[in-house]
Amino acid sequence: MLPETSLDALILKAIQIYNLTHSPQTKATFIQLAPPLLVVQFSGILCFECSTLNITEGFANQLKSLSSGKTELKQGKTTQTNPHTIQTTYMVKTK
Repeated sequence: MLPETSLDALILKAIQIYNLTHSPQTKATFIQLAPPLLVVQFSGILCFECSTLNITEGFANQLKSLSSGKTELKQGKTTQTNPHTIQTTYMVKTK
């Protein structure tokens, strides 16, 4: 497993890259890391008809790619916190 500081840095880098590639439609915000759980908030233009899965999986794929496949996120619960915001809890798995 990655040391927590390395995992923190990886997550923050993934959020930064996600925001560069998905802004202004969607913005990711780090909420909490309590290994093995990670909570990320997504806000912006959320297309509920086409599913929020594209948003949450997009972030998980970004992090996996950035870690060269060594860190994976398994999506858990996604909750709509207001009309333009969702929070997703992921299970972090490192190789």
